[in-house]
Amino acid sequence: MSNKSDSRTVALELPERTVSQLDALIRCGYFTDRQEAIAAAVDRLYNEEPQLSTTSQEAFARLCSALHLGTTRQSLRDAEIDRLTWESERH
Repeated sequence: MSNKSDSRTVALELPERTVSQLDALIRCGYFTDRQEAIAAAVDRLYNEEPQLSTTSQEAFARLCSALHLGTTRQSLRDAEIDRLTWESERH
């Protein structure tokens, strides 16, 4: 690990598959060592998180407004009565 004053030492126990993937990335020249690869992955996930939250929030807002569609308690009751009437006529 580098000796930067803001660095912290963290011991990780990673699955063998993950270590193999890290080593493959290093062999291909994408990163110089495992630390650099892990730091890049964390940076990428961290930087994408606000976009994911915004996207999720926007999707939730669209869903809520799509569900509203002028639905009221009375319209729900009327729809339930219609459904029950339809079902009772079929039996």
